[in-house]
Amino acid sequence: MLEQTEGLSKCITLTIDHNIIENAVKNELKSLSKKIRIDGFRLGKVPMHIIIQRYGASVRQDVLYNFMQRYFINTVIQKKWHPSGTPTYSLKENINGKDIVFSVEFNVYPHIDLQGLENIEIEKPIIHITESDVDTMLYMLRQQKANWKESHKSAEKDNRVTLDWTSNSIEHEDFIKKNASNIVLIIGNKVMPSDFEEALIGHKAGEKFIINTNLLKNIKKINSKDTNIQFNVVLKKVETCRLPKFTIDFIKEFGIKDGSLKTLRIEIYKNMQRELNSAIRQFIKLQVINGLVKENNIDIPKNLIDSKVDLVKQQMTDKYSEHTIEESTIPHEVFFKEAKHRILVGLLFGKIIHSYEITADENRVNKLIEEMASAYEDKEKVVSLYHKNTDLMQNIRNAALEEQAVEVVLSQAKITEKFINFQSFMHPLKFH
Repeated sequence: MLEQTEGLSKCITLTIDHNIIENAVKNELKSLSKKIRIDGFRLGKVPMHIIIQRYGASVRQDVLYNFMQRYFINTVIQKKWHPSGTPTYSLKENINGKDIVFSVEFNVYPHIDLQGLENIEIEKPIIHITESDVDTMLYMLRQQKANWKESHKSAEKDNRVTLDWTSNSIEHEDFIKKNASNIVLIIGNKVMPSDFEEALIGHKAGEKFIINTNLLKNIKKINSKDTNIQFNVVLKKVETCRLPKFTIDFIKEFGIKDGSLKTLRIEIYKNMQRELNSAIRQFIKLQVINGLVKENNIDIPKNLIDSKVDLVKQQMTDKYSEHTIEESTIPHEVFFKEAKHRILVGLLFGKIIHSYEITADENRVNKLIEEMASAYEDKEKVVSLYHKNTDLMQNIRNAALEEQAVEVVLSQAKITEKFINFQSFMHPLKFH
């Protein structure tokens, strides 16, 4: 066997004894002759020279391909390679009476030796939902049901405003659009930083003015000496509202059958806690992923990335379409980079699961199902639906495996606890 290697790409040349091929072809033709019916001959009585004349070439081709596959697979197993994608076979020598020589070009998965788990730094948020947080959520529920009326007065706290802006945020367009139209926000809801929202107070619809704010100062991903941003604002509409009271009928609109404010608060707290638990898990998992990639940034076969690009492209295009961004404006490199990242993460998690012999904990699986089901009125029906659906159960088991893999990393990583309030964690600044 001859082997040529360039990175994760390999090309091997193999030889098959011509006697093995000839004997296999003869046996295949002999077996075929018993099944062939040709006019003028009874079943199984067709002369061999006619069988060879009609089927010899195609049978030889099939036998060759089967043996090339077999030789390749045996070599891969012997060498402990893990091919990615479809191999390409090429016949080099194929002459009757001489040994068969062929080559196979293929890519292999990278060999992964997990490194640097002890170097990964994780910030673990410590968050307690307070009565004040529940009050804020109740207030937001009232705002959702409020009757809004356009006003010609100056904007005040709790007013809803509609505005356009242009900004000097070219450097940070991944976080905030340079140009935005028909942005709707309620002053005081902290969708934007407080200094931005406070600067809207006192202005009327139709006014144009400038707001200067240090908008990005709390975003750790931004590494810039100057995060001050200037907004040229056009205030298009100011609206006031009358908030509904918590009557029994109003409370029942949220699925609280007894119409009790106390029961509503309990249900809101449960929902907030469920969403918080999920958000914390995702927050920590993302840090684990980033840490793993940083410490184990290995090469990925290009063919493997190419096979994933179309799926990533479709998913990202669907996401961006919500913001009226056309697919043609997104560079191919964006899709390629994301596909590579997803594959790398999958390989790293797979390595952890394999190395630590992790199997899905059924108790954890059931807990995940019950947690998701708790968001629905008929919880038992949702649980039953999951247990009856093979695909849904597999997805949940995969999620459980990933959680267990994350815990392996956390057991070796550097963890720092940070106390943070619910609103800051769950409702970070939104820029689009």
